[in-house]
Amino acid sequence: MGTKFGSVIHRADRGTFRAKYTYHGEVITKTFKDRLSAEAWLNGERSRVEADKAGITKWTSPTDRKRQEAAVKRRRTLFCDYVMDEFAPTWLNYATDGSELASGSKRKHREYLQHLTHSFFWKYPLTSITTEDINRWLADLDNFGGATPRKKTFQLLKAVYSKAVAEGAVAKSPVTMKAPAVPKSRQAQIPPATAEELQTIYANMPSTTRISVWLGAILDLRIGEVVSLQVQDWNPKTQTLRVCHSADVNGQLKSTKTATSNTTQPVPPQLGKLIDKACEDKRPTDFIVTCADGTHITPNRLRDHFNEAKTKARRPDLHFHTLRATSITAAVATGASLKDTMQWGRHADAATSIERYQRASGTERMREIANGIEDTLMGHEPTREELEAEIQKTKERLADLERQLDALK
Repeated sequence: MGTKFGSVIHRADRGTFRAKYTYHGEVITKTFKDRLSAEAWLNGERSRVEADKAGITKWTSPTDRKRQEAAVKRRRTLFCDYVMDEFAPTWLNYATDGSELASGSKRKHREYLQHLTHSFFWKYPLTSITTEDINRWLADLDNFGGATPRKKTFQLLKAVYSKAVAEGAVAKSPVTMKAPAVPKSRQAQIPPATAEELQTIYANMPSTTRISVWLGAILDLRIGEVVSLQVQDWNPKTQTLRVCHSADVNGQLKSTKTATSNTTQPVPPQLGKLIDKACEDKRPTDFIVTCADGTHITPNRLRDHFNEAKTKARRPDLHFHTLRATSITAAVATGASLKDTMQWGRHADAATSIERYQRASGTERMREIANGIEDTLMGHEPTREELEAEIQKTKERLADLERQLDALK
């Protein structure tokens, strides 16, 4: 049926009515379920066209109008609504690869989101928050309770705006600054344990838990992973140990900290013998490291054993987690590359491995290089003290070799 403005065509095969008109060279169409709705829409469009011709309001196509309406709606969207409705539901529960977060990671995400909800711009429109607003928010460390929560919350904010830009909710992100720096933690600055210190700690721990020292220092395992190892995780034929669980503070099994933490570690021969012994007369589902009565041990209880023994080694500053740094340091000393360190350390991000690698190959290695260059270019006349120290070291080494020989006899 024709009209003075456009037309309405009945499409019998689909049971619909298509309204159509042409203006400024564009063919504009829209489909309706009934004729009255189609004609009403055409009348509205005719009014827009006539207003444009009269110079009253500029005509735009329905598509452009819809886009403009969406833009207006976005400008009215509050930051808090966008975060809670569009971003948080996924971010709180899932990693970027789609896997579900561990309970500890979920707890941390909730903590960082809580910090963000306390920002003064929380109820600002999404499009009105400026770089200056963010800088002012970041300047007050008390907002976050520490440097690390501040950095993590900043990264959350940056991720929110990355999503908003990708979806067209904002033209560009106001988060243009670098992430706030985080000072190195005290624990990260603790020197690794020496071989002698590890032997002393091992000797002063209960027989059912002492193997944990080498599981941490040689295989680079976290304390939660150590207490979760079961007999069935040990393969004596291939001399490998499967790391597939961690434990919460109550000792309940859970997923490893990250997907990269879930792996199978090669076990060197001496440690393999200790694992064989720890697995003797146990069922496949029994744990390798246990309390004295054979029951499952919690991370905190194992930590108590370690902390008591470390004082015997005169290293009260050590943490069980320092054994991971010890392992990396030893790996670098054997010639491990940065790539090797990343794989051995099972770190979720390269930055952690780089930091550990640089620390392990840093100051002391540079000193060794400097001393070697000096000896090569200048020559070196050893002092009496240096000679005496070297003699003492040689005597100790000789005594150790004689003990090993006696043991073989």
